[in-house]
Amino acid sequence: MRRLSLSIVPMTRRHLAACDDIVRSSEPWKTLRERVDFLPFIRRKQAFAAVIEGAVAGFVLFTGEPVFARGGYLRALAVAPAIRGSGVGRQLLAFAERTTATKAPNFFLCVSSFNRRAQAFYRKSGYVRVGSIKGLIRQDREEIIYWKRLSKSGQRQKPQHE
Repeated sequence: MRRLSLSIVPMTRRHLAACDDIVRSSEPWKTLRERVDFLPFIRRKQAFAAVIEGAVAGFVLFTGEPVFARGGYLRALAVAPAIRGSGVGRQLLAFAERTTATKAPNFFLCVSSFNRRAQAFYRKSGYVRVGSIKGLIRQDREEIIYWKRLSKSGQRQKPQHE
């Protein structure tokens, strides 16, 4: 498989239709029957699209400034179904981590308890489960909180376990 030439660019309205398609075909949104309102993230400059040869391959939404426990927050990350497993998700996550590390030493995210594939992805990326919240999104669902310590230079550091 040849290496894909990927660019991560600020999301604009022209990316919305493709990002909406990705959401419709991805967890946790399929199970939760939810959509993502990208516009507030675009306005706050917290939305980025991964583009390969002019086509949207994925997206990431995050707050790089400290919003909780001196950490940024990953709101959403998704990759188009046809190219999952190609490294696009890792590149989007690394971009969010590098950007956040310039402003905050920690990065947090939540993953739905039923979304095992995402949990494995984040654990493999160095995140540690630090808690859970029942009923955060739906009464019958649980969200798992993950954390990773970032260095100021943007280099990844393995978080310490509780």
